[in-house]
Amino acid sequence: MQSARDAIVLADGAGHAIAWNPAARPGLSAPALLRYPASPTMTPADAARTILTQIPRAFTPATLEDYGLQLSPEQARRVTREALALSLFWVRSALDLALKAATGATVLAELRRAIEQEWRTGFGQREEDAAAFFREAEARRAAYDRIMREGAPPMMIAGEAAGLLVDVGAVAPEDRTKALALLVDVIPVDEIGELIADLDVTEG
Repeated sequence: MQSARDAIVLADGAGHAIAWNPAARPGLSAPALLRYPASPTMTPADAARTILTQIPRAFTPATLEDYGLQLSPEQARRVTREALALSLFWVRSALDLALKAATGATVLAELRRAIEQEWRTGFGQREEDAAAFFREAEARRAAYDRIMREGAPPMMIAGEAAGLLVDVGAVAPEDRTKALALLVDVIPVDEIGELIADLDVTEG
């Protein structure tokens, strides 16, 4: 018996995907069967805003306390920036796999603009720190990429980020595992990858 997996997926001129199973319905022509909306095409700006929904914003004292972290406002801002840098690494990695280089670069540029728009309100940062953050995030990306190419899983890369938080004094050495738990919980690595893999972005 034929199943839905045997259907051929076609596209018509009205922007629909058409699932056609010729063995199950031999008397019908291809365009006459089940229709459902195809994934909408997005502009790079729309794609950036969609990706931004998966990126954690500023951590509240209550959230940090849930992980046993008692931090000053400046330390909390630093943890937020490190989580953002790690999120951007996973975004960049997924974009490199899913989109052409030029399209991915455009989406990243739009994502940077979207982050800058929320830099103070959503991410709780000081305005003067924005340019320095993006330079640092690029250095982080290069370091994380080297670790990933060595076969490290996401947990190990998050552990590197937690270690960096200790190095800069954002968390105490004895709180490294708490920071690691926070980063693992709040950054949806799989969801970011799946979302970006499904994007249909207009090119240039």
